[in-house]
Amino acid sequence: MESTADSRNLEVASLPAPGSDEELVMQLAAGDAAAFDQIFDRYHKQIYNFIRKQVSERENIEDLVQEVFLRVFKSSKNFDTSKKFSSWVYKIALNEVKRHWKKSAAKQTFSLNTPVGDEGSESERQDFIEDFRDLPENVLERENFSETLKVLIDRLPEKQRTVVILKIYHELTFEEIAEICECPLSTVLSRMRYAVNKLRRWLGVEED
Repeated sequence: MESTADSRNLEVASLPAPGSDEELVMQLAAGDAAAFDQIFDRYHKQIYNFIRKQVSERENIEDLVQEVFLRVFKSSKNFDTSKKFSSWVYKIALNEVKRHWKKSAAKQTFSLNTPVGDEGSESERQDFIEDFRDLPENVLERENFSETLKVLIDRLPEKQRTVVILKIYHELTFEEIAEICECPLSTVLSRMRYAVNKLRRWLGVEED
């Protein structure tokens, strides 16, 4: 009897929390169209802003967003409910962006000057800027230092820019970013470190 009870408890514990993203995906997989509407409402703005900062052609952004949610709809039965839905949908979005880059055969960039709505707090962005707090005073006192830094971030290699945007503007953990980018955590941390070091060099400050 204890074994049966334990099995039931384990089964209940493994179910997604009521109202969670993961539960909605289960409902969608079972054919509940209303669940898809809720997922769309929750994530449309976030995914739109994520793509907007990586694709320069405005007319293509909404098409890519729609493609992301179409893939969510079609792939809902394949979603592993033990994983976080947010990581899964960002991974789909990143793959769509990469497909777009390949089709356009041109390097696309995102702009950190683009409004980002509610995602990413000002303190998060300021924390990133403070990675440069030990720069010489003559650098920090340059007019529009923050704006200059944003322009330089646009010049970072694609993979480094992606890590920066997911961390700073979408407030994801490095572990979540690693899952989205399908690479080891150490690789994500390395990309962030290289990005910061490269920006410091561009600002005229060599590493020790």
